[in-house]
Formats: sequence, C-alpha cells, structure tokens
Amino acid sequence: MRYALWPIFLVAAASGAAAEESCGMHAVSLLAEGKTEELAALFTIQSEVVEPLQRTVESLGKITNIKAASTARFAQHKRISIQSKDLPPSYKYQGYWINARSERLGALQFHIARAPESACRLLALHMDTAP
Repeated sequence: MRYALWPIFLVAAASGAAAEESCGMHAVSLLAEGKTEELAALFTIQSEVVEPLQRTVESLGKITNIKAASTARFAQHKRISIQSKDLPPSYKYQGYWINARSERLGALQFHIARAPESACRLLALHMDTAP
C-alpha cells in the first residue's frame, strides 16, 4: 500500500513546482502583453506599482523569447526595480529568473520576488540588463 502512494506524491510535488514556476512566467507574460493593471494586482500595494509598470512597458518595447532560467544571466548588470515603498531592504522571498529579449534594450533578465507564503503575491520585480 505504501508504494501505491509514491506516484501521487510525485505528481503533487511536480505540480507544486510547476505552479511556483508559473508565477514568475505569468508575471513576465503579463508585462509582455502590456497588462499592467493585472500585473499590479499581484503586488501588495497595487497603487504604488501601476505607473512604474506602465513606464516599464513603454521603455522595453516588445518583449520576446521569454524563458525560465536557473541562474543569473549577467555577471554585472544594471537593475531597474519595481516594488512597494514599504518593502524592507532585507526580506524573505521565493525568487525566479526569467530571460527575455526587449525590442529596445536587447537581452534582459527578470528577477521576480514572490512572497513565500503565497501562490503568486509579488514583493518585487527586477529587470537586469548588461551594463
């Protein structure tokens, strides 16, 4: 009987990992589609991030080649961050790296910080580009 539960455990573990990964991909996909209101709704204080997200969409142009990554893309980078003003300098988060290509900036990487106790509550969205 014990061995019969292993497949169920493996499927549950894999679907949990897929759900976590999809939060980062979901956030970048919303940004790429220009859905800033929907993306802002994933943050704790939505009103603080709507305008910065809209400016970001305009500055990046079309975003393509969106793919999950397992490591940082650049040894050195310039970073643009969007986060609530009250986010402390140090905080716990579940992080995701998403590589993409911007029509205006070229290669970039998004670093998504999700609140660990949530399915997809964003604490910060960082965009890294080569210097």
